[in-house]
Amino acid sequence: MTTPYSRFIRWTHALAAIAIVFQMAISLIMDHPHTKKPMTIDGGQYFAWHEWVGLAALAVIIAGWLYRLVQWKREGHGRLFPWVDASGRQTLGRELLQFLRLRWTTLPVDGALAGSIHGLGLLLGTVMAVTGGIIYFGLGPENKVTPAVHSVMDAHSFLATFMWAYLGGHAVMALWHQFAGHGSFARMFKP
Repeated sequence: MTTPYSRFIRWTHALAAIAIVFQMAISLIMDHPHTKKPMTIDGGQYFAWHEWVGLAALAVIIAGWLYRLVQWKREGHGRLFPWVDASGRQTLGRELLQFLRLRWTTLPVDGALAGSIHGLGLLLGTVMAVTGGIIYFGLGPENKVTPAVHSVMDAHSFLATFMWAYLGGHAVMALWHQFAGHGSFARMFKP
């Protein structure tokens, strides 16, 4: 088993996860700026919360990336992106084959497949936060939707579909690991 992540990484993960779940939930009830109609009062308030929590999530994700880049080897963050070298790709291929053959109990808890899933989630969360930041600054104080901002809003909404799938799959797999006896929840919060 690999060494646990540092306290800083676990905190940034927890804060980002809370922010992302909040963002996804509030997106279901918020309104957003349109070119042809004004936002409702309640929908506009929820959108303002979405903006502020999104900016906080962006700051947390940036802090996490900066820490990861400085501590890359010590923290072993290469496990998040095993496809960047040949041996990682081979390991990922073997684990993916085991997964597709439904031999899930043979997969290592901290293996290349699990690391790839976490790495893809980190990349998706990063792109969602960055596009949200671009939207925030692009709209300006008057929430004016320009064609460029509208394009970024479309991309942001498109990516949200993948974030929903990621969150659902992540939750299901975390529960599966917990009930399979891997002690996933205890390992997440272990000092």
